[in-house]
Amino acid sequence: MSVLKHSFAVVIAGLYLPASHANSLIIDGKLDEHVWQTAHNIESFFQVVPATHAMSNDKLSAKIFADTAGIYIGITNYQIEGRRKKQFNLQDGFMQAEFNRIYLDFSGDGSSAYLFATTLGGGKQDAVVTAQRSTDHDWDGDWQSAYYESQTYWSNEVFIPWHSVSFSPKLNAAGLASIGVGIQLYELHSNHIFANQKQTIANSDFFLNMPKVDIAIPAQSQLSFVPYVTHQHHFTERQNKRRESDVGFDLFYKPAHNQTLSIAVNPDFAQVDSDDVDVNYSAVETLRTDKRPFFTQDISVFNIDVLQDTKLIHTRRIGAGSDDGSELITPIDGAVRFVHQGTHNQWGGFAVHENSLKNEAGKQFYAGRYSYRSANWRTGLLAAHVDRPWFNRQAHSLAWDSQFQNEKWSMQSAFLVSQIDEVQRKTGNGASFNLGYQFSANTRASGKYLRLNKQFNSRDMGYMKRNDWQYMSLNLSHATNINNDWLTRIRHTFELSYEANTQGLKLSSKQGYQSELMMNNGAQWTVRIDYRDTGWQDNIGAQSEPFMLPSALETRVLYQSAYNGSFSWAASIEFDQEGLSGHAQQYALDMTWMPHENWNIKFNNFYRIGDGWLVANKQNQITEYDRRYFVNSIEISALLADNLELSANVQWSVLEAASKDVFQITEQNLVRLNELDTSFVDKGLMSQFKLRYRLGAYSDIYLVYRRGGRDIASLQRMQVGDQPWLEGIEENWTQPDEDSVIFKVRYLF
Repeated sequence: MSVLKHSFAVVIAGLYLPASHANSLIIDGKLDEHVWQTAHNIESFFQVVPATHAMSNDKLSAKIFADTAGIYIGITNYQIEGRRKKQFNLQDGFMQAEFNRIYLDFSGDGSSAYLFATTLGGGKQDAVVTAQRSTDHDWDGDWQSAYYESQTYWSNEVFIPWHSVSFSPKLNAAGLASIGVGIQLYELHSNHIFANQKQTIANSDFFLNMPKVDIAIPAQSQLSFVPYVTHQHHFTERQNKRRESDVGFDLFYKPAHNQTLSIAVNPDFAQVDSDDVDVNYSAVETLRTDKRPFFTQDISVFNIDVLQDTKLIHTRRIGAGSDDGSELITPIDGAVRFVHQGTHNQWGGFAVHENSLKNEAGKQFYAGRYSYRSANWRTGLLAAHVDRPWFNRQAHSLAWDSQFQNEKWSMQSAFLVSQIDEVQRKTGNGASFNLGYQFSANTRASGKYLRLNKQFNSRDMGYMKRNDWQYMSLNLSHATNINNDWLTRIRHTFELSYEANTQGLKLSSKQGYQSELMMNNGAQWTVRIDYRDTGWQDNIGAQSEPFMLPSALETRVLYQSAYNGSFSWAASIEFDQEGLSGHAQQYALDMTWMPHENWNIKFNNFYRIGDGWLVANKQNQITEYDRRYFVNSIEISALLADNLELSANVQWSVLEAASKDVFQITEQNLVRLNELDTSFVDKGLMSQFKLRYRLGAYSDIYLVYRRGGRDIASLQRMQVGDQPWLEGIEENWTQPDEDSVIFKVRYLF
C-alpha cells in the first residue's frame, strides 16, 4: 500500500511542482547526499539550560536547505556510544532519549511557529507554538524524519513539506523568504540543552532573536482528502447499541501557503484513545484535549491567551454529548473553515453543524477571528456563537485581545463579553492581563490579573474554571548556575496571589515558594512550600452560600532520577493541612522500565489519605470525609515492526470516602447535622489495547480493544473499606460498562 501511496503522491506533486522535485533527498538520517555540501551551515551553539550561554562547537552542528518540495534540516550530534540513550516513543509521547527540537517560524515574524522533535530511536513530537509562546501538542503534521548512528555521533534528518503548514512568507527584494530557525539538542545524561540561539521558549524575546535563514519558497497549491471508516462492536450494549459504523472525511485545499479551506462531513471524532479515569468531585470541569484534524489545523489563528485556561473556543464541546442526553458523541453533518494569513492581517472563520437527531438536540457552532500584527504588537477580535435549539438557547461571546513583546517586556491582554439568550438575556464581561519582565536569561518576573463577573459564561463553546472571580498573582523566578561535580543549577520561584469574587469577598489564595535543584548526573530535586491563607470558599457546589476556610500549609518534595539507563523513577511525598481541621498525606511513585530500545513500560502510582476532604452533597450542604484515594496505571508502548505500534494502558482507581461530619451552610456559617451519613465508594477501571499501523501522515489502520467501567455506591460509614480493592476492580472488569472492539482506517490522498 505504501508503494501505491508514493506513486499517487508523485502524480499529485507533478501537477504542482517543477520536475526538480524528482531529485529530493532520501530521508534516511545519513546526510551523505551531495546536496548537503551546499546547504546553509550552523556551527555555533550555546548552552541554554542551565542558561550559562557558553558557546559550544563540539555538541552538534546543523545544515539547512530547501527545494520546491519543502525544507530539509540535518543535525549531527557528537555523542559517542555509551554516552547516549536510544529509545522509541509513541507520537507526542514523553521522550526518554537523546532528541533534537526544531522550531520553525515560517513567516519570520513571530506570529506563530511549529515545533518538530525527533529522538535517537524514532520517537516524534510536533506542536503549534502560538505568538504568546504557548505550545499545543494536539496538532499533528505531515513531515518525515529518520536517524542514523555511528560510533562517534548520531544524526537526524528532517523534511517538512511546504504544504504541511500554513504561513505567510515575507519576501525580500531578491524574492527570498526569511524563516526563523531554532535548533536544540537535549542531552539526556545531564539535562542540559544546547541551541543555536541564547533564548528558549520561556524567554519573552524568543521570536525576536530567532536566527533567520533566507530561502526561496515556490508558490504552490495543495489538495488533501482524508476519508475514514470506523466500525465498533460492543460486547456490552452501549446506549442500546451492539454495533456502530461511521464514515466521513476531511478535505483541505490550500490555494496558497497562507490560505486554507477546510471542509468536513461527519469528521472523525478521533477518540480511539480513551480519556483517563476522571474522579472529579469539584465544581471545576476537567479540561480535555482534542486530536481531530479539522480542529487542530491552523489552531494558532483562533488562539487567545487568557489566564487560568479560560477559552472562548474549546473544540471538545463540538460533537460531544447531545443536549437531550441520547448520544455520547453527536454526529457532525458538516463543517467548513477558511483561514487567511497576510503580511499584517490575519483572519479566519468556521461553522459546524451537528446532526439535529430526532428532536433538535444537536447544536450549531460559528466563530470568526481577525487580527493585525506589526513587528512587536498584535491585536484582534474573536467572536463565537452557539445555537442550541433543544434548550431554546443562543450563546454569544466576543474577545478583543492584544499582545506586545520586546527584548525585556511581554504583555498579553484580553477583554471578554458574553451574552446568553434563553428565558432571559444575561450579559457578562471579563478581562485578563499578563505582564512580564525579563531581567536576564536567569531572572524574570510577571504579574497576572483575571476578572470574570458573575454573568460571564463561555461554556457553550469555551471553557472556564469559574466566573464571579478576581485573580491576581505576582511571580519571581531566579536561577543560579553552579558548575561543580554534583550541582549545575538552583532555581528559586516565589509566587504571591490574591483571590476574591466580584462582590469583594476575599477567597482563600496561595502564597508559594519552590526550589529546583538540577544535579550534575541528570537527576532533579524539587521542594515546594505553599501557604493558603484564610478566606471564603464560594465555589464548592452549585449556588451554595460561601463559608470560611482556615489557613493551611502544604509541603512537597519531589525527586526525579536521571533518565539515562534502562530504568528511571520519580517519587514525591506531600504533607498538607486540608478542609476545616484535617490533615493529609500524599505519595506518588512513577517507574519506567525500558527492557529494549523499542519497548517502554511505565508504572504510575498515586495515593492520598486524609481526614479533611470537603465535598458538596447538594446545595448548601457539605461533608468532610475521611478519604483514601489510590490510582494505579500501567502503560506499555512498543514498536513491533516498521510502522507497527502497540500501546496498552490499564488504569484503575479506588476512592473510599467515610463521612466524618456533615454541615449545613446557613448565613455563611457551618451548622453540624447529626445522624447524617453520606459515605460512598467510587471504583473505576479503564483499559485499552491498541495496534496502529502507520501508512503515512493522517494515514493509519487501528485495531483497538477497550474494556472498563465505573461503580459509585452509597454505603454506611462502617462499610467503607470492607471490600478489598482488587476485588472491587475485578467487578469493574467482569461487569464492564464498556466492552468493545474498534476497527478504523483513515487515509490521506
